[in-house]
Amino acid sequence: MKSPFKLAIISTLILFIIFLLVLSSAILISRYNPVPVFRQSPPDNTVLRVIDGDTIEMASGEIIRLICIDTPEQGEEGYEESTNFLSNLILNREVTLESDIQDKDSYGRLLRYVYLDIPEQRLFINKILYQQGYAEMMIIPPSDSKCGEISSSRIP
Repeated sequence: MKSPFKLAIISTLILFIIFLLVLSSAILISRYNPVPVFRQSPPDNTVLRVIDGDTIEMASGEIIRLICIDTPEQGEEGYEESTNFLSNLILNREVTLESDIQDKDSYGRLLRYVYLDIPEQRLFINKILYQQGYAEMMIIPPSDSKCGEISSSRIP
């Protein structure tokens, strides 16, 4: 017959081995099934979606129509190019919006000048689209205070 002391040692060793197995299983499971990390929503001034070359959706849910310019609509020549160009410039980036006299167009979109601030430079997106040939001028008073600046910027 085994002594009570030996039984106690064996029982303790078995419990310790079970503890180690449970602990190592928990570590392995946590590595393969990490606890999800919930990110904060992007700031409201982040461009969430580029609808076309002159219309964007903000993280705030607002739809923005760039003032003074017009780009091809879906199905028209140049649509993909202007949309992709704008996407490459501002998609998922924070921008600054500037209003003019008229706040919204007849479709309920906010009419804005759009700026992208990068280190030591502020890019005027409406102007760049026109400058690079992705947009044409579309002046609709009374929101036209910067249309002259945009129209004089085309690179030949």
